[in-house]
Amino acid sequence: MANIRAFRGLRYSPEVKLDDCICPPYDIISESEREELYKKSEYNIIRVEFGKEFEGDNEQNNKFTRAKKYLDEWIQKGILKFDEKESVYVIEQEFEVEGRRYKRTGLIVLLELVSFEEGIVIPHEFTLSKPKQERLNLLKHTRANISSIFGLYEDKEFNVKQVLDSIKAKKEDISYNGIGTFERMWIVSDDDIIDKLKKLFSDKKIFIADGHHRYETALEYKKEMMQKEDYSKDADYNYIMITLTALEDEGIVILPTHRIVLSTDVEEDIFIERLKENFDIEEGKYEPLKEKLAAYRKYAFLVYTYNRNYYLIKLKDPEKALKNVEGSKAYKNLDVVVLQKLVLNDVLNITDEDILHQRNLKYTKSDKELIDVVDSGAKYGFILNPTLAEELKEVSLSGEKMPQKSTYFYPKLMTGNVIFVHQK
Repeated sequence: MANIRAFRGLRYSPEVKLDDCICPPYDIISESEREELYKKSEYNIIRVEFGKEFEGDNEQNNKFTRAKKYLDEWIQKGILKFDEKESVYVIEQEFEVEGRRYKRTGLIVLLELVSFEEGIVIPHEFTLSKPKQERLNLLKHTRANISSIFGLYEDKEFNVKQVLDSIKAKKEDISYNGIGTFERMWIVSDDDIIDKLKKLFSDKKIFIADGHHRYETALEYKKEMMQKEDYSKDADYNYIMITLTALEDEGIVILPTHRIVLSTDVEEDIFIERLKENFDIEEGKYEPLKEKLAAYRKYAFLVYTYNRNYYLIKLKDPEKALKNVEGSKAYKNLDVVVLQKLVLNDVLNITDEDILHQRNLKYTKSDKELIDVVDSGAKYGFILNPTLAEELKEVSLSGEKMPQKSTYFYPKLMTGNVIFVHQK
C-alpha cells in the first residue's frame, strides 16, 4: 500500500538557534504573526514558506523568486545543511491542553505520491484553487517541500510504535521549543530500522489530517515533471514529505471549530420554537451547560444568543431527524453535519452555498471569542464538541468529504525542522 522512504533532510546548522528559525504552517499565520517571525531571526523559514509581497513585485522578483534566493543563500552560507546519510526522523511534540500534558509521536519520511482514486492516500476535506496555485508556484521555484504534511495510519497491534519507542529510548539528537510545544527529534539512518519501517507501512492506508492543498499540489507538479523529463520511479518529484502519526497515539488532540452566525432574520423566540422539532432544549448558565455538553459527546451543541442566553440543545432521535440527509451513516454521525443540516440550513435558512463560501459565518476555536463576537452584534454562536480521529477515518473510508473546518489538529507541525529538497 503506502510506499515510504528515507531522504537526506536539509536542516538548520547546530550553530543556529532552531527555536528562532521555525514557524507554524503558512495557512494559520496572520499578518501580524508573520511580522513577528520576520523579526525573530533573519534566517526564519517564514521568508521561504510564506514570504511578504511588495509593491513593484514582478515575474523576476517576487515572493517565490525570493524564497529560492533565501534557500540557496542559506545553503551556501552553511545556515542550512544536508544530512550526510538518507534518514527518517522521529519527532515527539510535548504540549498542554486545558491543563493536561500530552506527547505526540510522528515519523517524518517521504511518501510516494499516488492519486486518491487508488485508495492508499485518503483525503477528508475539500480544497480551494487559490492556495493550491500558491503552493505550486513555491514548489516550482524551490523544488522543495518546506513544510511537512500530516498523515494518520492505523497501528492496532502497535508494531510501528514498538520500533519508534526503541528509537526514543535513546537520547534525542536535537530539541527545541516550537509554538506552544517542546519538541525532540531523533535522526535515524540505520538501514535495518528503515527497511523494517518500510515493510510495516507497505500494507497501510494513509489518512491526510493536514495538508490536502500541498498533497494535491505535489500531484500536479509530478504530472508536469513527468511531461518534461524521462520518467523515473526514483525521481524526487514522485514523493512528498509527510509526518505520520498513529490513530492510536495518545497525543492526538482535535480541537473543535465553533460557528458564529453573524446575521439572520430569525428572532430568538422563533429560533427556539423551530429547534423543538428535533432537539431537546435546556436553558441555563455557561459553565454547567458546557460540562453537560462534554458529557453528552454526540449530537449536542451549546448555543449563545444575541439576547445573551445560553441553551444546550440535544438531538432527540438522530435516525428520524437525519433520514432525509444524504450521505453514509458515518457522515451523518458528524456533529458538524447535524449542525449544518438541521440548524443552519433548516432553522436559520443558511444555505450550503453560504457555508461553502463562508458568507455570514465566522469560525473560531475560542469560546471567549465566540461570546465576544455575539456580544458585539452577531446573532448566534454554536459551541461544538471535537470531531474524533476515528470519525475522520470512517468518513474518509466511505469516500466522502467532511464539511469545512470539521477538524483542527493540535498542535500544528512546525515548519523548518526538516526540509525536503529535490536532488534527483
